[in-house]
Amino acid sequence: MNRECDLIIKNGNVYYNNKLQINNVVIDKGKIVEVKKNIKSFNPKQIINAKNKTIIPGIIDIHFHIRAPSFPERGTVESETKAAAKGGITTLFEMPISDPCMSNAKVLSDRKKHFSKSAIINFAFIPAIGKFNKSNLEGLIKNGAIAFKVFTISPPPNRKSEFDGLCFTKEEEILSALKHAKKSKLVTIFHAEDQNLLDYFKKEGVKFQKSNPAVHNATRPAITEAMAISKILSLNSIVKTKVHIAHVTSELSVDIISFFQKKGQDVTAETCPHYLFKTEKDVIKVGPFGKINPPIRSQYDQAQLWKALNNNTLCIVASDHASFSYKEKLKGKKNFLNAPPGAPSGELMLPLMLKAVSEKKITFDKLIKTMSINPAKRFNLFPKKGVIKKGSDADLVVLDMKETWIVNKNNLVSKGNRCAHLYYGDKIKGNIKTTIVNGKIVYDGNKFYKYSDMNLFVSPIKKK
Repeated sequence: MNRECDLIIKNGNVYYNNKLQINNVVIDKGKIVEVKKNIKSFNPKQIINAKNKTIIPGIIDIHFHIRAPSFPERGTVESETKAAAKGGITTLFEMPISDPCMSNAKVLSDRKKHFSKSAIINFAFIPAIGKFNKSNLEGLIKNGAIAFKVFTISPPPNRKSEFDGLCFTKEEEILSALKHAKKSKLVTIFHAEDQNLLDYFKKEGVKFQKSNPAVHNATRPAITEAMAISKILSLNSIVKTKVHIAHVTSELSVDIISFFQKKGQDVTAETCPHYLFKTEKDVIKVGPFGKINPPIRSQYDQAQLWKALNNNTLCIVASDHASFSYKEKLKGKKNFLNAPPGAPSGELMLPLMLKAVSEKKITFDKLIKTMSINPAKRFNLFPKKGVIKKGSDADLVVLDMKETWIVNKNNLVSKGNRCAHLYYGDKIKGNIKTTIVNGKIVYDGNKFYKYSDMNLFVSPIKKK
């Protein structure tokens, strides 16, 4: 008698056991039941014929900003998780910046309820470390925090409530944050820029016309990032907690991270598509739509980031997706520094990396490791997620590796689609055809699907 199952993806080129092979993936009750050639013993309710297509584990994007329920003009849970699904992301980690900042259990719990109503992919939360007391830390952990976030800069003007419990600029504050976070046994993620140096380099801005995008690197040079990373990791050499450095931009920062890794420190780091595919020259072309903190650097720094990815100094690629309204971005037209920092990169991250594979900047194996396996392992979701394996969650992406297309605002679904100027006109080879989350199709053929019976909130696997 044939065994019933929900879905079979058949005849696909499946990334299984660390290599691509023609195979079939059998899915039931949200899990991968089998990966095997012979599927005659199964009776599926649905079949996807993936002939000439490639099947990979769902992308885990550990750096995402939706901000909901605040600022709906920038994007909503529905609009931005659809964008993520279209980009092959099956799990995103939402950052703490909202209003109020997600730095206590109540705000985390409220946001969890809000996301659960309209998300179409898995989501986890990275709260700010918040107040240094036991009850606040335990409340955040109990509510499922995946990691903690710390900024080493001051809150931006008029945004204090969005950054409450998130910013620690002095060495003694950073040290206290590291010690407090260690009690959680979770990873602490740092936005690393040195506030003292940012204050020092402000004076460089007077040398530029206010509308000139070059003012950004002049006032936030690579040394501001490198100095902050050096401080964080030097302090952590006595604390010895798990640290992750977000959005690394430069050779100098890579060298410092590599030094501490070789010393045996438990530190990982990520970079983002805008740093891998764009340079300051691109920012100068698109003006305020290219403003991102830390800034996009030189072609030389970009080459060093690819080198660091390939030698494992950087082990994760994350989008740092940050959608803003067109009106907000235009504030930087006359004064570049008035533009809010961020770009809607979520749905373009995987397509850009597929392009990089076709251009031999990176291997396909390295793509899967940096975007699925390594994020799952670092944040204690593996092997539940991040891998195509019997018993793992059925988070999968069906790719057409040969399809070519050109990025424009009309083929993006993020609410920030009018602000993706950095990428307009980019020729891409490779595209996402179907995205499957917990065994159910959420994106297929430019259509989106939501299910009321799915539990999409993700928290770390509890170690026995």
